Amino acid sequence: MARFSGPEGVESRTAGVRDRVSGSPMDVNARFRVGSVSKTFSTVVLLQLVQEGKLELDTSVNQYLPGLLPDDRITVRHLLTHRSGLADYTNAMFADTVPGFEAVRNRVFSHQELVDLSLSEPRTTEPGVAYKYSNANFVVVGMLIEKLTGRPLADAYERRIFKPLKLRKTSYVHPDTRIKGLHVRGYLHPDAAGEPLVDSTEQTVSWAQAAGAVISSPADLNTFTSALMRGRLLSPAMMEAMTTVTPTDATNTRFYGLGLRRYDLSCGVQVYGHTGTVQGFYTYAFSTRDGRRSLSAVANTSNHGIANTALGGTLEPAFCGKKPVAAPSARSAAPATAGDTALRPAERDLPERH
Repeated sequence: MARFSGPEGVESRTAGVRDRVSGSPMDVNARFRVGSVSKTFSTVVLLQLVQEGKLELDTSVNQYLPGLLPDDRITVRHLLTHRSGLADYTNAMFADTVPGFEAVRNRVFSHQELVDLSLSEPRTTEPGVAYKYSNANFVVVGMLIEKLTGRPLADAYERRIFKPLKLRKTSYVHPDTRIKGLHVRGYLHPDAAGEPLVDSTEQTVSWAQAAGAVISSPADLNTFTSALMRGRLLSPAMMEAMTTVTPTDATNTRFYGLGLRRYDLSCGVQVYGHTGTVQGFYTYAFSTRDGRRSLSAVANTSNHGIANTALGGTLEPAFCGKKPVAAPSARSAAPATAGDTALRPAERDLPERH
Protein backbone atom coordinates (compact mmCIF):
# COMPACT_ATOMS: atom_id res chain seq x y z
CA MET A 1 0.00 0.00 0.00
CA ALA A 2 1.05 3.57 -0.57
CA ARG A 3 -0.22 6.92 0.70
CA PHE A 4 0.79 10.24 -0.83
CA SER A 5 -0.08 13.60 0.70
CA GLY A 6 0.46 16.97 -0.95
CA PRO A 7 -1.09 20.38 -1.60
CA GLU A 8 -3.80 18.74 -3.71
CA GLY A 9 -4.82 16.35 -0.93
CA VAL A 10 -4.25 12.69 -0.20
CA GLU A 11 -4.09 9.73 -2.57
CA SER A 12 -3.70 6.11 -1.56
CA ARG A 13 -3.41 2.79 -3.35
CA THR A 14 -3.59 -0.76 -2.04
CA ALA A 15 -3.05 -4.20 -3.52
CA GLY A 16 -3.25 -7.70 -2.14
CA VAL A 17 -4.20 -8.77 1.37
CA ARG A 18 -3.13 -7.75 4.84
CA ASP A 19 -3.93 -11.24 6.20
CA ARG A 20 -3.43 -14.35 4.07
CA VAL A 21 -5.61 -16.51 6.34
CA SER A 22 -8.71 -14.31 6.46
CA GLY A 23 -8.14 -12.81 3.03
CA SER A 24 -8.79 -9.32 4.41
CA PRO A 25 -7.68 -6.77 1.80
CA MET A 26 -4.79 -4.45 2.43
CA ASP A 27 -6.02 -1.41 4.35
CA VAL A 28 -4.26 1.96 4.25
CA ASN A 29 -5.44 2.63 7.83
CA ALA A 30 -3.67 -0.43 9.23
CA ARG A 31 -0.54 -0.41 11.36
CA PHE A 32 2.72 -2.24 10.63
CA ARG A 33 6.35 -2.52 11.70
CA VAL A 34 8.42 0.25 10.10
CA GLY A 35 11.86 -1.32 10.58
CA SER A 36 14.75 1.09 10.13
CA VAL A 37 12.49 4.11 9.65
CA SER A 38 12.77 3.90 13.46
CA LYS A 39 16.30 5.27 13.08
CA THR A 40 14.91 8.65 12.05
CA PHE A 41 12.63 8.74 15.12
CA SER A 42 15.63 7.88 17.32
CA THR A 43 17.78 10.54 15.67
CA VAL A 44 15.16 13.23 16.29
CA VAL A 45 15.12 12.39 20.00
CA LEU A 46 18.90 12.46 20.23
CA LEU A 47 19.16 15.77 18.35
CA GLN A 48 16.58 17.29 20.68
CA LEU A 49 18.90 16.29 23.53
CA VAL A 50 21.75 18.02 21.69
CA GLN A 51 19.59 21.16 21.49
CA GLU A 52 19.04 20.93 25.23
CA GLY A 53 22.78 20.85 25.86
CA LYS A 54 22.81 17.29 27.20
CA LEU A 55 25.37 16.04 24.69
CA GLU A 56 27.42 17.18 21.70
CA LEU A 57 27.62 15.55 18.29
CA ASP A 58 31.39 15.56 18.04
CA THR A 59 32.11 14.30 21.54
CA SER A 60 33.27 10.73 22.16
CA VAL A 61 30.47 8.27 22.93
CA ASN A 62 32.57 7.03 25.83
CA GLN A 63 32.24 10.44 27.45
CA TYR A 64 28.55 9.65 28.02
CA LEU A 65 28.74 5.85 28.27
CA PRO A 66 32.15 5.30 29.91
CA GLY A 67 34.01 2.25 28.70
CA LEU A 68 31.26 1.07 26.34
CA LEU A 69 33.27 1.23 23.11
CA PRO A 70 36.88 0.20 22.49
CA ASP A 71 37.78 3.43 20.69
CA ASP A 72 37.45 6.91 22.18
CA ARG A 73 37.52 8.37 18.67
CA ILE A 74 33.96 7.17 17.96
CA THR A 75 31.70 10.18 18.33
CA VAL A 76 27.94 10.62 18.54
CA ARG A 77 27.95 11.96 14.97
CA HIS A 78 29.71 8.80 13.77
CA LEU A 79 26.83 6.72 15.13
CA LEU A 80 24.16 8.79 13.39
CA THR A 81 26.02 8.77 10.05
CA HIS A 82 27.03 5.07 10.15
CA ARG A 83 30.70 5.99 10.22
CA SER A 84 31.68 4.45 13.54
CA GLY A 85 33.07 1.21 12.15
CA LEU A 86 30.97 -0.86 14.56
CA ALA A 87 30.16 -4.17 12.89
CA ASP A 88 26.53 -4.98 12.08
CA TYR A 89 25.88 -8.04 14.25
CA THR A 90 22.69 -8.80 12.31
CA ASN A 91 24.62 -10.08 9.29
CA ALA A 92 25.63 -13.17 11.26
CA MET A 93 22.37 -13.29 13.22
CA PHE A 94 20.29 -13.64 10.06
CA ALA A 95 22.76 -15.46 7.81
CA ASP A 96 20.06 -18.15 7.62
CA THR A 97 16.82 -16.21 7.27
CA VAL A 98 14.12 -18.31 8.93
CA PRO A 99 16.24 -20.13 11.56
CA GLY A 100 17.87 -16.83 12.44
CA PHE A 101 14.52 -15.15 12.86
CA GLU A 102 12.96 -17.94 14.88
CA ALA A 103 15.97 -17.90 17.23
CA VAL A 104 15.27 -14.27 18.16
CA ARG A 105 11.50 -13.93 17.54
CA ASN A 106 10.66 -14.01 21.25
CA ARG A 107 14.05 -13.20 22.71
CA VAL A 108 14.64 -10.06 24.76
CA PHE A 109 18.15 -8.67 24.44
CA SER A 110 19.77 -6.10 26.67
CA HIS A 111 21.51 -3.23 24.91
CA GLN A 112 24.82 -4.52 26.23
CA GLU A 113 24.25 -7.96 24.71
CA LEU A 114 23.73 -6.41 21.29
CA VAL A 115 26.79 -4.18 21.63
CA ASP A 116 28.82 -7.21 22.70
CA LEU A 117 27.69 -9.08 19.57
CA SER A 118 28.96 -6.19 17.46
CA LEU A 119 32.26 -5.91 19.33
CA SER A 120 32.89 -9.63 18.93
CA GLU A 121 33.41 -8.96 15.20
CA PRO A 122 36.15 -6.91 13.50
CA ARG A 123 35.34 -3.27 13.01
CA THR A 124 34.52 -2.31 9.43
CA THR A 125 36.34 1.02 9.16
CA GLU A 126 38.27 3.55 11.19
CA PRO A 127 35.98 6.08 12.89
CA GLY A 128 34.77 8.73 10.47
CA VAL A 129 36.47 7.27 7.41
CA ALA A 130 33.64 5.57 5.51
CA TYR A 131 29.89 4.94 5.51
CA LYS A 132 29.21 1.36 6.67
CA TYR A 133 25.59 0.76 7.63
CA SER A 134 25.23 -0.95 11.00
CA ASN A 135 22.31 -1.45 13.35
CA ALA A 136 24.81 -1.46 16.22
CA ASN A 137 25.12 2.31 15.83
CA PHE A 138 21.50 2.85 16.75
CA VAL A 139 21.56 0.37 19.60
CA VAL A 140 24.12 2.74 21.12
CA VAL A 141 21.87 5.70 20.23
CA GLY A 142 19.12 4.03 22.26
CA MET A 143 21.52 3.63 25.16
CA LEU A 144 22.43 7.32 24.98
CA ILE A 145 18.78 8.37 25.00
CA GLU A 146 17.99 6.26 28.05
CA LYS A 147 21.13 7.37 29.88
CA LEU A 148 20.55 11.08 29.25
CA THR A 149 16.79 11.10 29.90
CA GLY A 150 16.81 8.61 32.75
CA ARG A 151 13.68 7.07 31.20
CA PRO A 152 12.90 4.15 28.86
CA LEU A 153 13.15 4.78 25.14
CA ALA A 154 9.38 4.40 24.75
CA ASP A 155 8.82 7.42 27.01
CA ALA A 156 11.15 9.58 24.92
CA TYR A 157 9.37 8.69 21.70
CA GLU A 158 5.97 9.26 23.25
CA ARG A 159 6.72 12.58 24.94
CA ARG A 160 8.90 14.11 22.24
CA ILE A 161 7.33 12.88 18.98
CA PHE A 162 4.18 10.76 19.17
CA LYS A 163 2.12 13.05 21.41
CA PRO A 164 3.20 16.44 19.97
CA LEU A 165 2.38 15.24 16.44
CA LYS A 166 -0.74 13.30 17.54
CA LEU A 167 0.60 10.08 16.01
CA ARG A 168 -2.13 7.93 17.52
CA LYS A 169 -1.23 4.83 15.52
CA THR A 170 2.49 5.02 16.22
CA SER A 171 4.01 3.18 19.16
CA TYR A 172 7.06 1.49 20.58
CA VAL A 173 5.98 -1.58 22.52
CA HIS A 174 9.27 -3.49 22.93
CA PRO A 175 9.40 -6.19 24.19
CA ASP A 176 5.68 -6.82 23.64
CA THR A 177 5.21 -8.92 20.51
CA ARG A 178 1.77 -7.68 19.49
CA ILE A 179 0.60 -5.01 17.06
CA LYS A 180 -2.61 -3.72 18.63
CA GLY A 181 -5.69 -2.71 16.66
CA LEU A 182 -6.14 -2.95 12.91
CA HIS A 183 -2.83 -4.12 11.53
CA VAL A 184 -1.07 -5.79 8.65
CA ARG A 185 0.36 -9.27 9.07
CA GLY A 186 3.94 -9.67 7.88
CA TYR A 187 5.26 -12.60 5.87
CA LEU A 188 8.91 -13.60 5.69
CA HIS A 189 10.24 -15.39 2.60
CA PRO A 190 12.59 -18.30 3.39
CA ASP A 191 15.95 -18.58 1.65
CA ALA A 192 14.93 -21.54 -0.52
CA ALA A 193 12.40 -20.86 -3.27
CA GLY A 194 9.18 -22.81 -2.86
CA GLU A 195 9.30 -23.10 0.92
CA PRO A 196 6.24 -21.74 2.77
CA LEU A 197 6.06 -18.15 3.96
CA VAL A 198 6.54 -17.54 7.67
CA ASP A 199 4.05 -15.32 9.50
CA SER A 200 6.47 -13.02 11.31
CA THR A 201 3.95 -10.53 12.68
CA GLU A 202 4.42 -11.34 16.35
CA GLN A 203 7.99 -10.69 17.48
CA THR A 204 9.82 -8.63 20.08
CA VAL A 205 12.11 -6.93 17.53
CA SER A 206 14.48 -6.85 20.50
CA TRP A 207 17.37 -7.52 18.15
CA ALA A 208 16.81 -3.99 16.77
CA GLN A 209 15.16 -1.81 19.45
CA ALA A 210 16.02 1.86 18.67
CA ALA A 211 17.29 0.70 15.28
CA GLY A 212 14.00 -0.78 14.12
CA ALA A 213 11.14 -1.54 16.55
CA VAL A 214 8.66 1.31 15.94
CA ILE A 215 5.10 0.50 14.77
CA SER A 216 3.16 3.05 12.70
CA SER A 217 0.65 3.65 9.87
CA PRO A 218 0.91 5.32 6.44
CA ALA A 219 -0.84 8.51 7.59
CA ASP A 220 1.30 8.81 10.72
CA LEU A 221 4.49 8.34 8.71
CA ASN A 222 3.39 11.04 6.27
CA THR A 223 2.72 13.34 9.23
CA PHE A 224 6.08 12.54 10.84
CA THR A 225 8.31 13.05 7.80
CA SER A 226 6.41 16.19 6.77
CA ALA A 227 6.57 17.70 10.27
CA LEU A 228 10.26 16.89 10.52
CA MET A 229 11.05 18.58 7.22
CA ARG A 230 8.94 21.62 8.15
CA GLY A 231 11.05 22.15 11.29
CA ARG A 232 8.37 21.25 13.83
CA LEU A 233 10.64 18.86 15.75
CA LEU A 234 14.11 20.37 15.51
CA SER A 235 15.78 23.77 15.38
CA PRO A 236 17.10 25.13 12.07
CA ALA A 237 20.65 24.34 13.20
CA MET A 238 19.78 20.73 13.98
CA MET A 239 17.89 20.38 10.69
CA GLU A 240 20.94 21.69 8.87
CA ALA A 241 23.08 19.06 10.59
CA MET A 242 20.55 16.29 9.96
CA THR A 243 20.22 17.06 6.24
CA THR A 244 23.95 17.51 5.58
CA VAL A 245 24.59 14.34 3.60
CA THR A 246 27.38 12.32 2.01
CA PRO A 247 27.08 9.76 -0.82
CA THR A 248 26.47 6.12 0.07
CA ASP A 249 27.08 4.67 -3.38
CA ALA A 250 28.79 5.40 -6.67
CA THR A 251 25.70 6.76 -8.43
CA ASN A 252 25.64 10.01 -6.44
CA THR A 253 21.86 9.75 -6.15
CA ARG A 254 21.69 8.21 -2.66
CA PHE A 255 23.02 9.98 0.41
CA TYR A 256 22.93 9.72 4.19
CA GLY A 257 22.88 12.49 6.79
CA LEU A 258 22.10 12.02 10.47
CA GLY A 259 19.68 9.09 10.63
CA LEU A 260 18.20 10.33 7.39
CA ARG A 261 18.46 9.28 3.75
CA ARG A 262 18.29 11.60 0.76
CA TYR A 263 17.41 10.34 -2.68
CA ASP A 264 17.92 12.55 -5.73
CA LEU A 265 15.23 11.72 -8.29
CA SER A 266 15.41 12.00 -12.08
CA CYS A 267 13.19 15.11 -12.18
CA GLY A 268 15.52 17.04 -9.88
CA VAL A 269 13.43 16.56 -6.74
CA GLN A 270 15.26 15.62 -3.56
CA VAL A 271 13.40 13.57 -0.97
CA TYR A 272 14.40 12.89 2.64
CA GLY A 273 13.37 10.04 4.90
CA HIS A 274 14.28 6.43 5.50
CA THR A 275 13.69 2.91 4.35
CA GLY A 276 13.12 -0.03 6.63
CA THR A 277 12.94 -3.77 6.69
CA VAL A 278 11.96 -5.90 9.63
CA GLN A 279 11.01 -9.52 9.03
CA GLY A 280 7.80 -9.52 7.00
CA PHE A 281 7.60 -5.75 6.41
CA TYR A 282 9.29 -3.39 3.99
CA THR A 283 8.74 0.39 4.23
CA TYR A 284 9.57 3.64 2.45
CA ALA A 285 8.81 6.98 4.16
CA PHE A 286 9.95 10.18 2.42
CA SER A 287 9.11 13.88 2.11
CA THR A 288 10.34 16.80 0.08
CA ARG A 289 12.62 19.21 1.93
CA ASP A 290 9.80 21.71 2.40
CA GLY A 291 7.56 18.98 3.83
CA ARG A 292 4.74 19.78 1.39
CA ARG A 293 4.70 16.36 -0.25
CA SER A 294 5.10 13.03 1.54
CA LEU A 295 4.96 9.37 0.60
CA SER A 296 4.76 6.24 2.71
CA ALA A 297 4.76 2.86 0.98
CA VAL A 298 4.60 -0.58 2.58
CA ALA A 299 4.78 -4.23 1.54
CA ASN A 300 3.87 -6.95 4.01
CA THR A 301 6.68 -9.20 2.96
CA SER A 302 10.46 -9.10 3.09
CA ASN A 303 13.39 -11.00 1.58
CA HIS A 304 11.56 -10.79 -1.72
CA GLY A 305 13.22 -8.93 -4.57
CA ILE A 306 10.06 -8.19 -6.54
CA ALA A 307 8.39 -6.53 -3.55
CA ASN A 308 11.55 -4.58 -2.78
CA THR A 309 11.74 -3.38 -6.38
CA ALA A 310 8.06 -2.37 -6.33
CA LEU A 311 8.58 -0.16 -3.29
CA GLY A 312 11.73 1.31 -4.73
CA GLY A 313 9.64 2.20 -7.77
CA THR A 314 7.17 4.35 -5.84
CA LEU A 315 9.34 7.44 -5.47
CA GLU A 316 9.54 8.50 -9.12
CA PRO A 317 5.77 8.20 -9.79
CA ALA A 318 4.88 9.94 -6.53
CA PHE A 319 7.30 12.86 -6.69
CA CYS A 320 8.06 13.10 -10.43
CA GLY A 321 4.85 11.79 -11.98
CA LYS A 322 6.66 9.11 -13.97
CA LYS A 323 5.48 5.56 -14.42
CA PRO A 324 7.77 2.98 -12.76
CA VAL A 325 9.87 0.64 -14.88
CA ALA A 326 8.39 -2.86 -14.98
CA ALA A 327 9.70 -4.94 -12.10
CA PRO A 328 12.07 -7.80 -13.00
CA SER A 329 10.69 -11.29 -12.63
CA ALA A 330 13.63 -12.73 -10.74
CA ARG A 331 12.91 -13.03 -7.05
CA SER A 332 16.38 -11.85 -6.09
CA ALA A 333 16.36 -8.81 -8.35
CA ALA A 334 16.34 -6.25 -5.57
CA PRO A 335 17.40 -2.64 -6.14
CA ALA A 336 20.56 -1.18 -4.64
CA THR A 337 18.53 0.14 -1.73
CA ALA A 338 16.75 -3.12 -0.95
CA GLY A 339 17.73 -4.77 2.24
CA ASP A 340 17.93 -4.41 5.93
CA THR A 341 19.21 -6.72 8.54
CA ALA A 342 16.75 -9.48 7.74
CA LEU A 343 17.34 -10.04 4.05
CA ARG A 344 18.44 -13.19 2.29
CA PRO A 345 22.24 -13.62 2.16
CA ALA A 346 22.38 -12.79 -1.57
CA GLU A 347 20.51 -9.54 -0.96
CA ARG A 348 22.56 -8.52 2.06
CA ASP A 349 25.61 -8.13 -0.17
CA LEU A 350 24.08 -5.11 -1.87
CA PRO A 351 25.70 -1.67 -1.41
CA GLU A 352 23.15 -0.39 1.10
CA ARG A 353 21.31 -2.04 3.95
CA HIS A 354 18.51 -0.33 5.81
